[in-house]
Amino acid sequence: MDNNRSTLNIIGGTDVFGTDGDKVGSVSRMEGDYVVVSKGFFFPTDYYILTSAINTADSEGVYLNVTKDEALNQGWDTIPATTDSSWQDRPRADAVLPVDDPIPGSTATDYDATSWKDRPRADAVLPVDDPVPGSTGTDYSATTDVNDTDTLRVGLAEEELTAQTRPIERGAVHVDKVVTEEQQELDVPVTEERINVSRRVVDRDLTPGETTFEEGTIDIPVRGEEVEVETRARVREEIEIDKEAVTGTERVSGTVRREEAHITDDTGKVVDSDDRPIR
Repeated sequence: MDNNRSTLNIIGGTDVFGTDGDKVGSVSRMEGDYVVVSKGFFFPTDYYILTSAINTADSEGVYLNVTKDEALNQGWDTIPATTDSSWQDRPRADAVLPVDDPIPGSTATDYDATSWKDRPRADAVLPVDDPVPGSTGTDYSATTDVNDTDTLRVGLAEEELTAQTRPIERGAVHVDKVVTEEQQELDVPVTEERINVSRRVVDRDLTPGETTFEEGTIDIPVRGEEVEVETRARVREEIEIDKEAVTGTERVSGTVRREEAHITDDTGKVVDSDDRPIR
């Protein structure tokens, strides 16, 4: 057992200070060679500080040999792997016994009349394994006292309704093209050659080289036009399709939560109450 521990007079609830004078927390209990120091108000954090890190201890406070920051940043916020025996089995030097209670094992008649756990908290410093009557066992007491130098800030949260939009597909417009047939008529002008025969009476001499008195056939070609029908594709119309965004308003609703504070004293009297309706 640490010799330093056997000489310390550590009382539960005593404030613990670093070498820089800053408050580290308050003594919650003793566990083995550790002093459990609780820091925080509603959700306290336990720090397991070795008794070897304590310089002195008295009714005014427990004074460490390290600064506050050093005490809070050495990994002392985790439960040690091993602990010592229970408070009841420790020597008297481990705890301050009540004024009216002799050391366990003595012959005094008043020791058994009222057990350690049944005595009011003001009579004694509670041991490691004995919580204050009415507490949950893990905290030093059922209520937490705030020192004059402490400022408690309790945040009250509330929710507000917000909305955002996201694109969704409402539907689609389909453009279908179909092929239809129809019968058309077209008047096409055509040209035909025709033979016209005319005679006239002449009286002249033959010219040299003019053929006379020979039989034969003279072919005169006659030309004309015929119509060939064909089709050609052409664009007769264009369809333009565009989209425009139309903005409207849609009303939405939802349920939001809000925290309210109702502060009462020990008698149950309401000190302050936030009864404002939820917006």
